[in-house]
Amino acid sequence: MKKQILSLSLILISFLAKAQYDYSPTGRNDVPVLGMQWGLVGGGFTAMMNNRDDINADQRLDPQAMNFSYSGGAECVYWFQRTIGFGGQALIWQGGAAYKGIDTFTKYSLSAKAQLSYLKIPLLFHFKSYNRYYPDRRVRFSAMFGPYVALLGAYKDEMTLKDAQGITVTSTTIDLNAYTSGSTGQYKGKLNGRIFNPLDAGFVAGFGTEIRLWRRTVVALHIRTDIGISNVENAKGLKLTYDNDLTHEHDFNPWKDLYAKYTGANSVDKAAGWVSNRPATKNFSAGVFLSVRKYLSY
Repeated sequence: MKKQILSLSLILISFLAKAQYDYSPTGRNDVPVLGMQWGLVGGGFTAMMNNRDDINADQRLDPQAMNFSYSGGAECVYWFQRTIGFGGQALIWQGGAAYKGIDTFTKYSLSAKAQLSYLKIPLLFHFKSYNRYYPDRRVRFSAMFGPYVALLGAYKDEMTLKDAQGITVTSTTIDLNAYTSGSTGQYKGKLNGRIFNPLDAGFVAGFGTEIRLWRRTVVALHIRTDIGISNVENAKGLKLTYDNDLTHEHDFNPWKDLYAKYTGANSVDKAAGWVSNRPATKNFSAGVFLSVRKYLSY
């Protein structure tokens, strides 16, 4: 079945690549090339949160390069020239990161995942190829670049530590303001804030191809990367109130005095001159996106 699907895909790509379609406004099909496009966009990608300490950590923390996630939403592009346009997207974006690890001294193994849901709004310049000697090509090279801002909605940060026998030593879950920890989740409480910052900002870059399917309808397939430039972790200290101890607040900062995420410094780290100074953590993703757009003109 997989071979049949692959064969059909190759035949379709070959057909589209050889197909002729006049892009010129006075061509035989009089297709639109300027003006506004509206459409839908979505895709899948691997999501990470890059932090220098986490990346350089030993086997106690191993950020996973493959952490599949997804996004979808709407977009618009205004083409004011045959090759240049500008537009925006409104996306529901599922970011985050996944981690593994093992401590060679204690034999404890770590498994963790952070899931962050954003409303992401990129503002993008779009570019596509045009050859005046061959204006009737249905397939064009395309690229895009621009900044984005993102508003954090829901999130969940989970960590589980197990011994060599696979028995849970401790686990921690932070779901918005709800806090749960302990080997059986026996410690529960509320935080007076969020451990992740509400806003994220960065840049988008992508390249790929655009194919005209019908007179006003095009699809664009892009390899895309989103690179954050702001710190997603809230470095300010919070207050934790346990459910069974409502009269006391406890200082809480999940990023303080860490050798790497979820990992405290041991005696070997301190003897080697380790200093508590956690750098910024930034969102990063790379994947494939598909857009289906339609011209409003004509």
